[in-house]
Amino acid sequence: MKDFVYETNCTESTYEIISELVERANQITYSTFLKYVDLDHLLEVFPFYSKDQRNGLTIKNDWAVSYWKSIYKGQLCYYVCHSRIEYIFIKNPNK
Repeated sequence: MKDFVYETNCTESTYEIISELVERANQITYSTFLKYVDLDHLLEVFPFYSKDQRNGLTIKNDWAVSYWKSIYKGQLCYYVCHSRIEYIFIKNPNK
């Protein structure tokens, strides 16, 4: 299992926290994102995507999805921006 797990999304946070997250963010590639977040875990958050492009749309190939590295509440995070909602993954506190 990779080190980062889903924490929250912007609709469950505050404007101030998300504004800081976005201001400090650097866009990364899908491949870089998957170095830190397990694909199966990502697909638990986005169950409407397929793992295999032959079976439907994959999150990797969705032009409306982007991947980011930033700081959330003082700690390193990675997040997915999907339909203008930030889905935030933080370091697993159990590791």
